[in-house]
Amino acid sequence: MTELPQQESSDAAESGSELLEEVLREFAELDSAAEPLRVELVTSEILGEWWEAGDDLAAELIEFAEVAPEPERLVAPLAALRALAPTEEQREAAGFALDKLGLGEPDWARSLNQVTVGECWRTADVYGDETSVLCVFGEGESAHGLLVSIGYALFGGWADEAVIVESPAEVIAEMQGQAAESGNLVTCERITPGRAHQLLADAFVGTELQTEPEVTDDYVRFRALAMARTRALPEPEPADPPRVLSTEEQAEAIDAFFLATPEVEDTEAARVCALRLIEFGLEHDPRDPLRVGPDKLASFVDLVDDGAIELTDEQDEALERVLPAWARWGAVRDGLPEDAVEPLLEAVEDRIYERTLETESTLDAYLDGAEDLDEAGAADVLERRQFAIPSVYTEIADEEVELDPSDPEQRRLLVIGEHPDFQESLAEDDLDEEAFLRLAAHTTVVDQLWDDEPPEVWQTAQRLLARGLHRADVLAQLAGVLEERLETGEGDSLEFDLDDYLRALDELG
Repeated sequence: MTELPQQESSDAAESGSELLEEVLREFAELDSAAEPLRVELVTSEILGEWWEAGDDLAAELIEFAEVAPEPERLVAPLAALRALAPTEEQREAAGFALDKLGLGEPDWARSLNQVTVGECWRTADVYGDETSVLCVFGEGESAHGLLVSIGYALFGGWADEAVIVESPAEVIAEMQGQAAESGNLVTCERITPGRAHQLLADAFVGTELQTEPEVTDDYVRFRALAMARTRALPEPEPADPPRVLSTEEQAEAIDAFFLATPEVEDTEAARVCALRLIEFGLEHDPRDPLRVGPDKLASFVDLVDDGAIELTDEQDEALERVLPAWARWGAVRDGLPEDAVEPLLEAVEDRIYERTLETESTLDAYLDGAEDLDEAGAADVLERRQFAIPSVYTEIADEEVELDPSDPEQRRLLVIGEHPDFQESLAEDDLDEEAFLRLAAHTTVVDQLWDDEPPEVWQTAQRLLARGLHRADVLAQLAGVLEERLETGEGDSLEFDLDDYLRALDELG
């Protein structure tokens, strides 16, 4: 018997027309003599809200200009979009729509993003994991700066924070002070505006390529203005091309690693770990794939733990020996300062220790109630339950969460997390009877596998796996058999005939 999940009501989202009306009101509050920077900040915040919500309301606003009953209200936002819309296509479309209206523009319209370029500075950690770029615009008391934080642990580098600062001279002093106080761990240098353009443009591309980048609230707020200021910089200097490593060069690097680190046993599993590190570098750090840094190596471990980088159990065990040695070998090869090597190794050891704790905690959840079993019995329980729930992590409402599979309610959420169609229906309060039955069947089958009750469910799953079916297909077949036999009982409960269910399972596989 399975209880029907309760549907939750959700508030209706604001319609596009309501949001557009709100935008028109905000621009109506900006008089013609408003400071251009104020207009830019208002526009950037609006565009940031749209970007975060995944709505392309800029295009809708431009189209609305064709039929707007009060076209004069569209002049200000179109003028702002002409300068600050993130894509060239939208900027051109906004300008074209504005020209078609043929109405007078605010005084600030032609001054947006028309700025003089001043000094550009860059700080970077010695490992190459992080950098901050500051560009100064304007002069004297009216000068302001764009400060962008860039990480190079993933995606070839991407921006996670951007902010407009009022006192760039103070920020420059802070950057210089940070470098001076760090010893050899942080550098600070003045760079050309062209170099700054290249760094920022590449970083913004890295962010935009991600489906759901983890960025700060300031990045969302200042994103459009930061991109506009980047376009105001001189042409970007050419960037170093990606470093391509042939299969032979990768093998040579692995040979050199084991030759330099005799304390690591040269096994096939250890070599696969080294190869995965190189492949990770080629994908996520293409200009310097063999570079080592605390953030970069931690990101590698994260991807292993998430299953994005696949290792066998033997290879995973070897990783704990390979990773610190790889860090030390890379530090020597890259000529890192001596006082930078120890913090790097400590960070790697800390990440491995955290991983051990996470693994032990996860195992405790999977072996809940099986503490008295011998090693072979515990292994069987672990295999069955990890088939039912392969990960304690899932994404609910666009947020990654860690849950306890031994808790029935949290286990249900882990099942829902594997089925976006269930999530969407639940969130929209639109789970029909057919979807209810599917959800009930899936959660019940997972519960049966977890508890091994009835044991025929796991026996059937093993037969199907032996035939070469993938986990998702096996679960789909098991849930399908149960769903066909579910009947409504008292209240919101669902019931099924156990004998009939077991006969149907026996016929599978």
